[in-house]
Amino acid sequence: MPEFLSIASPSAVAEPALIPRNTARVAISILLTLLDSWAVVAFGGTLCHLSANQPIWLTGIVLLFVSLFASLGRTWYLALPVRPR
Repeated sequence: MPEFLSIASPSAVAEPALIPRNTARVAISILLTLLDSWAVVAFGGTLCHLSANQPIWLTGIVLLFVSLFASLGRTWYLALPVRPR
């Protein structure tokens, strides 16, 4: 029977990261929070005024903002190191 060389898994051979994973996640979360806040402040009022007499547009814009904040909340949830299991 031929002998095969064992190949180590990538996780066992991986080099240590330059930036810890949680630090990178928090930095990305802060960046996304700033960008989302800027987008809401810059365009939120204008979009609400434009869609004031259009109920379908207003519903779409509300759904857009809800999904924006939900994804931002999920980003922070994943960035925080302590989560219930």
